Amino acid sequence: MIFNVMEQEWKIWIGQQAYVVQAGMGIELRIKNRYFRAHLLKNDHWNVLLDQEVLFDLNIFEVYKVRVHPLDLLEDFDLPF
Repeated sequence: MIFNVMEQEWKIWIGQQAYVVQAGMGIELRIKNRYFRAHLLKNDHWNVLLDQEVLFDLNIFEVYKVRVHPLDLLEDFDLPF
């Protein structure tokens, strides 16, 4: 998952395809060599709620390794607006 500076949005990339990151989306976030259940939140900044206990801001200069259920993915060009 990387931050697109031009669009000011996070994207999940699988191969050459970008997918939209949505507030409330459930992901598994890799920290060291372990995945933790998390939810993406957006207030003034994008945040991650980790294991329903820890909240932290996403760093726009960081690349995050995530796992997402395929049914939760929405291709970037599939947006209705």
